[in-house]
Amino acid sequence: MNPIFLVFVLSLVVAQVALPRRWAFVPLMVAGCQIGNVEFLPQFTTARILIVIGLARAVAGGFLKWDKNSRLDQFMLLFSVVAVVSSIGHTADFYFPSPFKARVGLVINVLGTYLFARAYLPDFESFRRYAFILPIIILPLAVGLSIENRTRKNVYRSLGGSTEAAVREERVRAQGPFRHPILAGTCGATALPFAYLLWRSRRRVAGVLGFTACFGVVLASSSSGPLAAVAVTMAAIFMWRWRYLVPHLVWTAVILGFVYNIAKGRGPWYIMASLDLVGGSTGWHRAKLIDQGFKYLGEWWLWGTDYTRHWMSSGVRWNPNMVDLTNYYLHLGVTGGLGLSLCLIAFIVVSFRMLLRRMREMRSDGDPREITLWCAAAALAAHAVSFISISYFDQMYVFFYSLLGAIPGLVAVGQKVVTEPEIVSDSIDDSERTQTPVWSH
Repeated sequence: MNPIFLVFVLSLVVAQVALPRRWAFVPLMVAGCQIGNVEFLPQFTTARILIVIGLARAVAGGFLKWDKNSRLDQFMLLFSVVAVVSSIGHTADFYFPSPFKARVGLVINVLGTYLFARAYLPDFESFRRYAFILPIIILPLAVGLSIENRTRKNVYRSLGGSTEAAVREERVRAQGPFRHPILAGTCGATALPFAYLLWRSRRRVAGVLGFTACFGVVLASSSSGPLAAVAVTMAAIFMWRWRYLVPHLVWTAVILGFVYNIAKGRGPWYIMASLDLVGGSTGWHRAKLIDQGFKYLGEWWLWGTDYTRHWMSSGVRWNPNMVDLTNYYLHLGVTGGLGLSLCLIAFIVVSFRMLLRRMREMRSDGDPREITLWCAAAALAAHAVSFISISYFDQMYVFFYSLLGAIPGLVAVGQKVVTEPEIVSDSIDDSERTQTPVWSH
């Protein structure tokens, strides 16, 4: 084992045990950004080791949170049960020697990260610490990916990254410790709302560094998917003043989707087939994959399937039985059936509802902290859009499920209103409040 990798991992393990609880989320975030998704121990990547140690510490300290009445907690439990039970519908082969172990690993990733965040990001202030530090943690990643983009040498190869950079149509696509350039770029794109939060909180230098890091990662990855996630974030930033219109915008998007379907005779997801932001985009493949997922629904809806090669004309090198499942919603369905896909959608819908409901209450009370929830919603939207173009098959899951795990504490009522100068600046001014109609509350 590479000694640099060994020292880095052991340092994070020690930090996970030794850091005060308020900072104990940091080692897992560092592992997600800086260490590849390779096994340190059999079946255990660095992220999984930190999750298990963190949960053990939370149990011993009595601060592991679970609410049987929470809709999000309920769907997490359902996801875990469906994932494990679905293993009976799969057979062992060279690529997946144990379907049961593979799905237990999935549960550790998903439920484990969620509970980890529930324990270490239990309230509003802990989420602000998380949001403020994440863009800064990404800064070394931006430097590493920029070097890789220029030299074609992955500086993260000692930490589990690939040896050489990916190249498409003579364009270098840096990936660092991630398993795909799109995943690397998505890491930066989904952290961008928190860089904006730093800026809005009058931490100007940190905000500039955060923006630089996030955009640097996205640009170095040379991928269209992360740029789409950035577009979602920028749209959210622009819409902050008119955030009460979000429900209307959602319904407008749904109606336009139906109109597109009628006019073009195909699903609205084919819009991405027309987008090529960096050259060499495979938007048509991703749109066609969704079509094929619906077409062959009968093969995978119950508990997934081990064979999808007949869905598309092209496959993947690492498994001749599968097409390239560049869609997280569909990937989970192939793994464990339609139930897993629906659970993922439920995670997103329930989280948005929790955030928007609490935002309406804050707006009515003139609570200056509403901007923080808006940035969390923007990050959630960026993840939801990214799922259409890539599956989170490496450590990228850490950032999505930690965000979900932080939301119950973030929206909890009865927390003390912070009156620091940098947070007061986020409050709603009189002109903005008068623009908000009564029915939006």
